[in-house]
Amino acid sequence: MERLYLKLAVRYLRSCRLLSSAAATTSIDSVNPKVVPPEAAIDPKPFSSIPGPGRISMIGALRKLRSSTKTFDEAEIRGYFDALADLQKIYGDLVKVEQGWGRGSVVHVFDPEDSKTVFNADGRQPHIVPLQETTQKYREMKKMNPGLGNLNGEEWYRLRSAVQQAMMRPQAVLQYLPFVNQVADDLVKHIKESLDPKEEADMRRIAGRWALEAAGLTVFEKRLGSFGENVKWADNLVDINREIFRLSAKLKFVAPFYKVVSTPKWRKMVGLEDAFYKEATKLINEAIEKLGNETGNEEEMFFASHLVNKKELTKKDISVIMLSLFSDGLSTTAPMLIYNLYNLAANKEIQQQVRDEVNKVAKPWEPFTPEKLTKLPFLKACIKETFRLFPIGTEISRISQVDLVLSGYKVPAGTPIDINTNVLMRSTRFFTDPNEFRPQRWLRSEGKPSQAHPFAFLPFGFGPRMCAGRRFAEQDLQVVLARLVSAFAIQHRYSPLTQVYETLLLPDGNCHFTFTPIY
Repeated sequence: MERLYLKLAVRYLRSCRLLSSAAATTSIDSVNPKVVPPEAAIDPKPFSSIPGPGRISMIGALRKLRSSTKTFDEAEIRGYFDALADLQKIYGDLVKVEQGWGRGSVVHVFDPEDSKTVFNADGRQPHIVPLQETTQKYREMKKMNPGLGNLNGEEWYRLRSAVQQAMMRPQAVLQYLPFVNQVADDLVKHIKESLDPKEEADMRRIAGRWALEAAGLTVFEKRLGSFGENVKWADNLVDINREIFRLSAKLKFVAPFYKVVSTPKWRKMVGLEDAFYKEATKLINEAIEKLGNETGNEEEMFFASHLVNKKELTKKDISVIMLSLFSDGLSTTAPMLIYNLYNLAANKEIQQQVRDEVNKVAKPWEPFTPEKLTKLPFLKACIKETFRLFPIGTEISRISQVDLVLSGYKVPAGTPIDINTNVLMRSTRFFTDPNEFRPQRWLRSEGKPSQAHPFAFLPFGFGPRMCAGRRFAEQDLQVVLARLVSAFAIQHRYSPLTQVYETLLLPDGNCHFTFTPIY
């Protein structure tokens, strides 16, 4: 067995060497000539002298930082985001970590001025490290497009431009508001009818159903029946999607033998991806067939119809975009609903203040209009504060295409850079009482927010690669939270929720809530 793993290691390292050679001969510098920013004229310190835990893998760094004497296990991966905060405390605002197994070094940024420098060098096609190497590998194996989150260069720019044109139109988000109202009302009805008033609601399940229904309307213009006849199907799809993210996190920190041989974990991943893709493909094909012959004013079309009827996009292009948006929306909005509910449940006075604000704007049975949503500044501040306290990701990644100078050190083009926004958003340098839930900090009536730097709070990313569904997610959360606080008194009777790293930062703890009807 040891000889087998030795052979596998040799094969893997050889493949890394071949990939490195290929990358060297097809450098993007041949397409985009290197431009050194003006600050690089100052004599910077060499890349090799950037502080860090030395030439050990990230897992080794985890152990060293956490003073762990136990062997590597899943718990170390789950605490990855805590180790990032430790990196900053021990080594400062710029840290270099060797990822191990041929993956090279990654530079972690903890200074928003350095973040600004990185983003200013983006150009129109920012390059990133794929969020999930496993999904990229799976789609390559199946001869599929890697998807928006795994693409770089002209192909990414072409597909992202199509999404931008369809989703960023002035009316694109507001067109969906009647449907958002329907889904939120159905969620309230679902809780009332499926639970006894004293029975607790498992919001991992229920938030997943809500997110699936919301994503289905946005991406496919179709109700999926997640609260009714298809509830078991919905729960299964949500479980599959979460397990993909959980397993992807595990594979990120181990020797990637799965890239050259089918390991047990990789076979499990392929099975999960197959199951998710099978269901998503049905929805995608139905949507393309249904919406492909629509006529009328493009400005009045919903996002999916607008996308399907763009002549410059092929069916494969449309499928890639729909799959990316559907899986991303499903993965991120459900946890954010849970985090918002937890903050409101843990702060009863704030919950009542939100309820009072909502009840002044709309009766419990009245649909929300764009005008009514503008009259909910405190609710919006609560959502914004929840994004700060419970960020969904650990970093914003970039692979700069030019040499940079960060914190006085030279960072060569092609170096993976992680801008660790989750650490910045809980820093006393930029926020007063950063561990407290204080939505008032975002209200103009309270003066300027305590945020001291515009690049210290970036929950949706920045620039051309900012989350395309940002406005949709914010609208969904505003309406559903307004509906829930006006319909129920919300309680959480368990230990405080924390976060666990499973590719994204997902809720860790008991997610059961009590919803006591008010009307």
